[in-house]
Amino acid sequence: MSKFLLAIVVVLLFSAPAQAQRDAGAKARGDFSFYARSGYSHVNAAHAHASHYHGYLGQTGTVSPRIATLSGATLGHHLDLAQQHSAAMREYFTTTEDTDSIAKLDTIDRHLSEAREHHAAAQAAVKQSPKTPQQAQDHIGKLQESLEQAMQGQEALINKHGVEKQTVAPPK
Repeated sequence: MSKFLLAIVVVLLFSAPAQAQRDAGAKARGDFSFYARSGYSHVNAAHAHASHYHGYLGQTGTVSPRIATLSGATLGHHLDLAQQHSAAMREYFTTTEDTDSIAKLDTIDRHLSEAREHHAAAQAAVKQSPKTPQQAQDHIGKLQESLEQAMQGQEALINKHGVEKQTVAPPK
């Protein structure tokens, strides 16, 4: 009988539904700071990569399929992670009922969505016509503009909440 009771307790403990919202201690633990800084880092990394790709597209006569694939995957990766960090911040602001910060996130998310659209358009342009990279370069330029707007919004949000700028430690 005690094994039966133990099994029921184990099932009840491990089958509890996951909490959809952040708890009140999330800010104290640094969850918000992590999501805010990491989200910014991913947008910044996407912008840096887009700058390299933009320069490449301006120099080449025919786009290398490998470079198009690598750039597409890299940009997509950073945009995906930036949006995941934004979603985590939104959960936090929902629990704290911070409507001003949610509105700022709405703007940031709109810029990230625009960047994603320009990314898809650039990838389509390269596939359609690899010998004329100008159209893809134009889309990458627009992607960069959207990312710049997202970064400005994120900086404002970070500053509003007093998140200290953290330097990245160089590799040893």
